[in-house]
Amino acid sequence: MDSSKHFLRGLYPSPPPDHVWQEWIGYSIYSADQPRSTWRKHSHDCTQLTIALDPAYVRAEWQDSPGQPIKRELNGDMIWVVPPGITHSVFFNRRASLIHLYLSDPFFEKVTQNAVIDVSSKLTPSLLVRDPFLVELAKDLSEELRFGPLSELFSQSVAAIAVSHLIRRYSNKPNALPIYRGGLGPAREKRVRQYIREHLDTQLSLEELAGIADISPNHFASLFRQTIGTTPHKFVVRQRVERARHLLEHSSLPLIDIAMRCGFQDQSQFTTTFRRYLGTTPGRYKREL
Repeated sequence: MDSSKHFLRGLYPSPPPDHVWQEWIGYSIYSADQPRSTWRKHSHDCTQLTIALDPAYVRAEWQDSPGQPIKRELNGDMIWVVPPGITHSVFFNRRASLIHLYLSDPFFEKVTQNAVIDVSSKLTPSLLVRDPFLVELAKDLSEELRFGPLSELFSQSVAAIAVSHLIRRYSNKPNALPIYRGGLGPAREKRVRQYIREHLDTQLSLEELAGIADISPNHFASLFRQTIGTTPHKFVVRQRVERARHLLEHSSLPLIDIAMRCGFQDQSQFTTTFRRYLGTTPGRYKREL
């Protein structure tokens, strides 16, 4: 067993062959159309956030801080938050969409750089509870995964937004993280939009865009969503598609050149993304002009 893959700990039987596992610095994501499965008693050295989507039916057992066992079962959309070191077991009773997000302490520290406590160790174990905000975040993530591996810009935005939400809702120190309201503000928004337009041919990162706004990457993800109404990743992808459409309409460039100028990794990704947003392929769009 690869011990670096947190989702394998205690899991029986093996994960489905079409599962997705992606790792970045400080966090990782497992996603699957999960069949009937059991995660036997285990714990992690990181925070585990899991979202299960309807028609999930789950039973769980864990220990509270005094060491008393707690049992719960729930069906439908649900989440569970398991801080580091908390022993727990989960029985996944029927096939449903499942996402595990594993968040390291250093990643929490990046988000909570202005906090005065070690927030990840102050999270309250919360298994099988309703949380519409995180369920919608998981649905966005699942939708992205349908079209291939997640970009770091998207995954880091999701992870940062999730951490901020966990701290505010599931920490016993809910005021440890400042609340930022009002979005980016007109001047920052203008700078960020202009920078994205001028650098669509590059692989933009959350740190890069946050630097233009002169705020931390993790606060940037939340403020950007407040201002624009979507994640930085989705906004950038939409701008790439619009740039590609403009070049198809007003140039004779080959498709591969258009793909590179708009920041797509290759022509296949260009075709898949263009069809996803506009309902047709770049080649067909060009022929029908």
